[in-house]
Amino acid sequence: MTEEVRKYAEKRIIESNIRMVTGHYPEFDNKEQVDRFMEMSAKMSELACRSREEFRANIFDLTDVDLNEYQFLLERLKRNNENVSLELLTTKYRKSYDQLKEKLRSMTKDIFQDIVLSGLQIEQTQAKEKYMEINAAIVESGLLEKVSHAVFHQQDMGQVLEYAGQLREIVHRIVKGREKDG
Repeated sequence: MTEEVRKYAEKRIIESNIRMVTGHYPEFDNKEQVDRFMEMSAKMSELACRSREEFRANIFDLTDVDLNEYQFLLERLKRNNENVSLELLTTKYRKSYDQLKEKLRSMTKDIFQDIVLSGLQIEQTQAKEKYMEINAAIVESGLLEKVSHAVFHQQDMGQVLEYAGQLREIVHRIVKGREKDG
């Protein structure tokens, strides 16, 4: 690649806001190849973003949990935590407080199972290996602790759904046999 073409490629890459590591793109023979490469990269980036946005827009369709009820219960927990002392919640109102937290735990588990497992197919011969990989990836991701924090400390359904989507991507990537993306 000539110095002129290299500089042109770097300039186009910087202008595009598409992340690429210097030196990790093709050897270009001319500026036209650079332009074609940038067009293809932009289209791939757009498709990836669109599929993530479509996923997020359709995430509500992936679970049978009544998300309105879930949001209502999160708000109830938030009101309780803000307006009633922890001592009262764990003594006088303990039964109803524990029931509320258990209902949220159960619903969160159902949401995660629905979203993460939707459309997932594992060949029986690979099941044991994939389950071990998935369990290790879940622990390594730290997402379960983040979910617990989102539910019981922040009462943030959006964050819970975001983490479910992230876990779905991890699990589906493992099942499809792709290496971790970072």
